[in-house]
Amino acid sequence: MLGAAPDRSTDRDPLLNRQPPPDLVPFVPAGEVIPRVIHQTFPTRELPETFCAIVDDLKARNPGWTHRLYDDADIERYIGEAYGADILARYRRIDRRYGAARADLFRYLLIYREGGVYLDIKSSFTAPIDNVLRSDDRFLLSRWRNGPGEPHEGYSLHHRELAHVPGGEFQNWHVIAAPGHPYLKAVIDTVLANIDRYRPWRDGTGKLGVVRTTGPIAYTLAILPILDRHPHRLIANETELAMIYNVPGGRAYRRLLPKRYATLRMAVVRGEGAGQRLHDGWRRIREAGDAVDRRFRRLLRIERRRT
Repeated sequence: MLGAAPDRSTDRDPLLNRQPPPDLVPFVPAGEVIPRVIHQTFPTRELPETFCAIVDDLKARNPGWTHRLYDDADIERYIGEAYGADILARYRRIDRRYGAARADLFRYLLIYREGGVYLDIKSSFTAPIDNVLRSDDRFLLSRWRNGPGEPHEGYSLHHRELAHVPGGEFQNWHVIAAPGHPYLKAVIDTVLANIDRYRPWRDGTGKLGVVRTTGPIAYTLAILPILDRHPHRLIANETELAMIYNVPGGRAYRRLLPKRYATLRMAVVRGEGAGQRLHDGWRRIREAGDAVDRRFRRLLRIERRRT
């Protein structure tokens, strides 16, 4: 997931990712090796031809690795069986239309318990994974090539919540770790707490709301305070691991998936009880404002035609 575009209308002292999160996820003992398993997700078991080709190439390049694909039903089943009803209920509070946010939480839960390599469906390795992982690797962290003139110039550098982070956010389109790594426990606790604290009028909707609540902002800010306490390898960017964010043809995912979450205007997370009533009131006010805005723009166009 790429970094968020600035949204100053909501960029006012967000409470997400600020306070130490409660201990919400069960402890998993730390493993000593990264299992040779590749995990990927897609809404259904039927992969479009473009993604089939990407996955087939990934498998062929890594014959000694197990590949697991999870669809939406698999994900809910896994969370319920591995983590129980409370965490599944939080996962389900994320609006279905924000599939990216649901996928964020699932990848953290999955790799924390199972370990291995999580990789977005549009991404891949250009070399065998065994050639780039080390025997002592426990957790891999990478940033974007976002400097002047680089391919992702400016990504994640504009957000004031990350202003104190040199190089911006850690990438979360790949999560590569041994099971039970403390970074992922911190990330999961943070994201679950964010789901409880989320308010759309304060924390944003669309892409901004996602990156703050479940995405790379949450991921980065959960790891930074404990970065030096646990084993990891921090690399400059994904090319050091022979990884590619968008495989040629991978951009087709934008046409193959439901409406992109980046432009959605509804809340990322559903409230509970009084919280949901507040969400509903906010939504009605926003819809009324949108209607006024559309009417004003219509009148403005009419006036311009007259002149």
